[in-house]
Parts: sequence; C-alpha cells; structure tokens
Amino acid sequence: MYNPPLTPQHPRAHRVLVAPLDWGLGHATRCIPVIRELQRQGCEVLLAGSGDSLQLLQREFPGLRAFSLPGYRPRYAQGRAMVKAMALQLPRFMRVISAEHAAIANIVEQAHLTLVISDNRYGCWSRKIPSVIITHQSNILMPKRFGWLQPVVRMLSDRMINRFHTCWIPDVPGGQSLAGDLTSFGRSDVKIKRAYIGWLSRFEHQKGAVKKWDVLAVFSGPEPQRTTFENIVVSQLENSGLSYRVVRGLPALTSQPSNSRIVNFLPSGPLQEALAAADLIIARSGFSTVMDMQALGKKVVFVPTPGQTEQEHLAKRLMEKGIAFYMEQDAFKLDEAIKKSRGFSGFTPAPGNLLLAEAVARLLK
Repeated sequence: MYNPPLTPQHPRAHRVLVAPLDWGLGHATRCIPVIRELQRQGCEVLLAGSGDSLQLLQREFPGLRAFSLPGYRPRYAQGRAMVKAMALQLPRFMRVISAEHAAIANIVEQAHLTLVISDNRYGCWSRKIPSVIITHQSNILMPKRFGWLQPVVRMLSDRMINRFHTCWIPDVPGGQSLAGDLTSFGRSDVKIKRAYIGWLSRFEHQKGAVKKWDVLAVFSGPEPQRTTFENIVVSQLENSGLSYRVVRGLPALTSQPSNSRIVNFLPSGPLQEALAAADLIIARSGFSTVMDMQALGKKVVFVPTPGQTEQEHLAKRLMEKGIAFYMEQDAFKLDEAIKKSRGFSGFTPAPGNLLLAEAVARLLK
C-alpha cells in the first residue's frame, strides 16, 4: 500500500497522530469526525493502528501517512463467558500495550509529532508531547457475579487513563448522556483533565430519504460472535419476505458490487445512504453505533454481544428510555423484534457538534 512521505512541517503547524483501537470498527469510525475537525483547524494528521480499523481509516483518508501498531486481535467467547475469555487474553493485551507504547516513542521521534490522540489504546501516550485518550468507558462494568472485581478494575483503568494529558469523553453531560454510568470516574485522585466532546459520528441526518428496504442489518465486532450474529439474523431475513440489506462489516474482504443485497463493507457515504433508506436497523449496541444512530435519527433493534457488559448496559438503558428495543442474541426472533420496535420512539437527530470543535481548539492552544 502506498504511504505518502511526510511533508515539510510548518513551524506553527501541529502534526497529530490518531490511533484507534482495533477492537471492532467503532473506535475507528468515531475517529473520522475527529480527523476531519483536526484538518479543518489546520493540523496535519497521521494514522496509526492495526487490522480492519486501520484499513477503514486508510480507505476514508487515502492521502494520510499511516504507521502500524501491534494488534490486540481479541477473541470473544462462543457463549456468555466473556470475563473468562478476556482474563485468559489479558497477558497478551498487556504485552500489546507495552509494545505500542514503545512504537509510539519511535513514531514521535521519526515523524516529529506535536500531539497524540488515542482512542482506547492505553499505550499510545508520550511524556514528550501532549497525549489525549478518547474513551466513553472510564467505568468498565463487570457482570454481577464478578462485582467484587469492580474496584480493582476501576483502579487499573484510572491509573492507565491518568498517564494521558487529557481525557476526551464522546458524550454530553447530564440527563441527555447516552453512555450513563460508563463515563463516571471513581477515585478523587484522578487528576487528568476531562472534556466532553459531544457525540462523534461520521454521519449527518438526511431529510426526505427514499425508502428502499424494510430492514438493514449491520454486523461488526470480534469473532466468533460477529459471524454467529450474522448467521442468526440473515437466516431469518431470507425467510421473512421483507426487503432487506446486509452490511457484514469486513473491510479486509473484497466487497461485492455496491448494489448487492449483501456486501462485505461500505465506506461512509454509501453506508449513510443505505442506513437512511431503511425503516429499521438491526445492529450491535456498541457505543459508536449508538452515536451513529443518534446522528441519523434512526429506529433500531439492538442485539448486544453476549456477555459484553458495556453493550448490555447501553441496550438496557436505551430501552428504559423508550428509544430502542433490544433483544438478546440467543433469543433473537425477527418478527417479534420488528413488532416490539414499533412501540419505541427511535433516536432524535442531534444538532451539530460544537463541543468537539471547542475541545480541539483548546488543545491546539
């Protein structure tokens, strides 16, 4: 893949590295508006990452130089034993954090960076230049039977976040918050600067979109649960008699023609058009997807990844607010999901995000 050379740096220009986590595609997609805002305010942006998330950003911004970071490559459990699956992978994750921190040190020197922005990559910080972490999950929730671990997990999370100069929270404060308890900080000795930067989405609400499909299903996230979810939903769509479209969320695969009923991947523009043209969306309840649905003002059925407490929390919270119906993956029934979803309001499109522009301006000063 062609990687453009670094351009001569203006003495006053900021050269910013943006590095999203490779845990599904959501961390990369929500970096798209951040990159656009950095460019709008005159920054030269570089990319760093791994796997599908880096490929997605390189497709969106083909002219930007990119650096490879070690990949986390998480594997989800087949069932609900998510805590055990993550615990077994924890030693490898810690090695990746250490390796990516070493890689960032080299990139800072090689590329003469002035700023690093990490989306949930805890090793992507530097003592030499300001470093920002974007996270909506400063409070990592544990399943009830592992509640005794919550204080330990929170302490470790606070310690890692505290290595950064600033923490950007992609949400709004108060009652309109989408993430709720996920964004809370525990200890009073967490001194890191915090700023709400509003909901991050690469999409904008479109009025008067022409309906093409009854249902659009979007799949994402680590395997094997991504494929399990796809198989459950697609088999029921095929026998439903409904008009539907499926986006598999696999940017590494060669995509079918953009007008195919099932496609491996759609870039931002065609995906926004597809989402806008569907009556109902079926998707995971990852926070980036939630923000995208908010931006587009869509009616959604959320199906959280089994055992992933963050997605379960978000799905339940949005159902309690009367916004979106949710159904567990193992009990998913398409006809029932469609029927129940009619009793929910759907998302109300949000106005433009001024908080992000303000946060970037403050940081660059």
